[in-house]
This record gives sequence, C-alpha cells and structure tokens, in this order.
Amino acid sequence: MKVMEYINAHREDEEPCECMILPDGEVREPLPSHIEALEEIAGERAAVLNGHMEKNMEPLFWLVEYTRCMSVWQTRVVSPSVPTQAQEETLEELYHAAFLSPGYLVQKADRSYAESVRKAKEGIYGRKGAGREDGRK
Repeated sequence: MKVMEYINAHREDEEPCECMILPDGEVREPLPSHIEALEEIAGERAAVLNGHMEKNMEPLFWLVEYTRCMSVWQTRVVSPSVPTQAQEETLEELYHAAFLSPGYLVQKADRSYAESVRKAKEGIYGRKGAGREDGRK
C-alpha cells in the first residue's frame, strides 16, 4: 500500500509503528513476522535461503539485503546496504507523521552481507537455470 494509506490506516493504533518498506516505496505489514514476510518476498523456501546464508550472519540483515526491503519499527530501521530513493522518501513521510521516534536507529547491512547475498543469488539463479539445454528443468 502507499505510505499515506498505511499512515491513515494506523493513525489511531495504540501499538507503535511496525512495517516493511519495499524497494518501490510501498509499505507492507510484516505478517506473520518480519523474517517470514521477507522470506515470502524473496520467493524461495526458507531452507534454500538458510543454506546460502553464512552461519555468522543475522537472518534479518541478510534477508533485508536479499530482498532490498527495509524492516521498520518505531525506534529502529534495518536497511539494505543501499536503500532506494523511494524507500528514503517513505521513511521520511513516516517520520513526519510521527510514526518513528526522534533519533530512531538506522542499521544498514554491511559489505559482508552484500557479498554473501550476491553469491547466494548467483547460486540460486544458477541452479534454476540448470537442467535442459533450453534452460527448463
């Protein structure tokens, strides 16, 4: 949904802000959880994604980098290493609507996550293209 739709739908909520911002700036509810919603957006089974994730990495940061989505709470934002302009604008709108706390924490996936995700995508997409000569399985 558009950010203003989200703001209007949740303006009277007693619970603090909790959402995801997609690369195009659209806002989505993180249902049933941020991790599970990111896995759904990734379009891969959790086992496949976990098989490519390095053991020392936090799944939330890895999935944020993989999907390029932001996970947002009232006091904290977990962002891909390079957020889109649309994401930055949506985040600013949430802040100006008082959905984010002053001084909220922004944490970005670092280069190690970006490199891990790049390798994972090569492995996953390479596997999908493997099979018959015409690329079909």
